[in-house]
Amino acid sequence: MGLISLIRARTSSYYGKRAYRYVDKLLKDERNLLIISPYIDDYYAAYLARHASGRKRYIISSSIRGSAAKKLQKNQLSNSAAATFLAVSVNSLLFLIGGFSALIAFFTIAFGAILVAYSLAHRNRIYLKVPKEFVHVKMYVGERVAIEGSANLTYAGMHKNIETVRLIRDQRAIDALKRQFWTMWNSL
Repeated sequence: MGLISLIRARTSSYYGKRAYRYVDKLLKDERNLLIISPYIDDYYAAYLARHASGRKRYIISSSIRGSAAKKLQKNQLSNSAAATFLAVSVNSLLFLIGGFSALIAFFTIAFGAILVAYSLAHRNRIYLKVPKEFVHVKMYVGERVAIEGSANLTYAGMHKNIETVRLIRDQRAIDALKRQFWTMWNSL
């Protein structure tokens, strides 16, 4: 069986208004995800952020709206967690300097460290690049499944329009898409 036949045997195409189901499942389930979509709206920016805890998302998008970009970029280490840790640490040092119990200082510093560790472990790692040139590619690449097609990562593109998506399960084809993504990412 040749490579083209093998790839065809490990791909499935879907079209219509329900093609979004396959993309949504990939966005929700994958630990590491590479996304290229010219358009991303608020709905899918929130969807990605909601399902990205402790995961990595690398996104290339040409025409992402400002509010959607903010939703994707605001989920790095919480400023409030860092500020809380700093306040607890300073407070603990003041306790030590003032002669208060070292045990109280220890527990407040430990609590702050746990808070920051939790934030680091559960933060969303979403990395976004917006190229100067318009990128029209639509591809969503996970570890063992990739999707190519006509659907933008917008509510209309996934739920209202008639779109075509192609599920790819062939590892060689997925690896080729990953190389294509990283070549584009590194050139931006």
